[in-house]
Amino acid sequence: MKILAPLKGADEVLPLLEAGAGEFYCGVTPPGWEAAFGQAAVHRRSARSAGVSGLSDLERIVRLAGDAPVFVTLNAASYPAGAIPHLVEFGRMLVDAMGVNALIVAEMELILALRDGGLADRVHVSSLATCRNPGAAAFYRSLGVSRVILPRHMTLAEIEQTMIPGLECEVFLLNDGCAFEEGTCSTTHAFRPYCIDDQVGHAQGRLDERYAFWKWTLNNCGCQTSRGYMLGPCGLCALTRLKHAGVASLKVVGREAPLARKLGSVRLAALALRLAEDGATRETIRDAVVAERGAPELCENAHLCYYPDVWTDARPQPRQKSPSAARAGSRRVVPIRVEALPTLSTAPGESC
Repeated sequence: MKILAPLKGADEVLPLLEAGAGEFYCGVTPPGWEAAFGQAAVHRRSARSAGVSGLSDLERIVRLAGDAPVFVTLNAASYPAGAIPHLVEFGRMLVDAMGVNALIVAEMELILALRDGGLADRVHVSSLATCRNPGAAAFYRSLGVSRVILPRHMTLAEIEQTMIPGLECEVFLLNDGCAFEEGTCSTTHAFRPYCIDDQVGHAQGRLDERYAFWKWTLNNCGCQTSRGYMLGPCGLCALTRLKHAGVASLKVVGREAPLARKLGSVRLAALALRLAEDGATRETIRDAVVAERGAPELCENAHLCYYPDVWTDARPQPRQKSPSAARAGSRRVVPIRVEALPTLSTAPGESC
């Protein structure tokens, strides 16, 4: 397994390599895009706050990364008329002329156009394409793509069942949760999505308080520990199980984040990955992460877990022939008590 780190510029490459990154991803806008297509998105995050400044900086990124692969995002949910041929040629230039290893793509027309252009094996299917089961994975494999990025809201059991031979899988590991399933979300992110701004009323009941707390954790708790680590969604305790499942890549989210946050996330991931590769238990990994990061309260009751089912003893069962049984087996188990919300302390090394 490799740690996939986000990039905004070439000056971040060497520090992140030293911290433990094994792969990189970034977004870059094609020259002349705005003149041709206005404000239409090229990739999921803002080109101004999260994108590489231009092709010259991307060239430096590839050179400094050396043997570490570099992937470029072309993963908007949709594109305006006439944009697909433009993006195919841009993608071909990135791969053939600039040494980019793969293109992260969400939109089906673009995936098919890249396949028709002989670039299928350089395509990583974005999480926005919502590959959630082995049938979907087999479909994408039939197109010739090399990797699928599995959505955030999949359980470990679902991930294990979706892994199929001949196709790499990438999963989310740290930072930036999402209230909804991105690939089927009705918000566009062109303006601030309501999933971020949604608030509960003034007269909060117990469920309202739990919802507000959950939204707070999804948005990285709005803070970090005094050791410099973010307090957002985390899948580190599941690394041993993800390793046994055959996951290839572990995604650290946050292209627009400051370098210090990226470094903290990659260092923490590298610590947990070393333990997982030695066969450490989920408890050993959790204890090491808490000792390094601080804020143990947020690990209680799986408050920060991307994969809370790591704390159950259940393992995936043979696939059921009954549709109703299959649906029942895919329900997410979240071992969190509504009445047990933590109160963060401000002890040395653990303060927000």
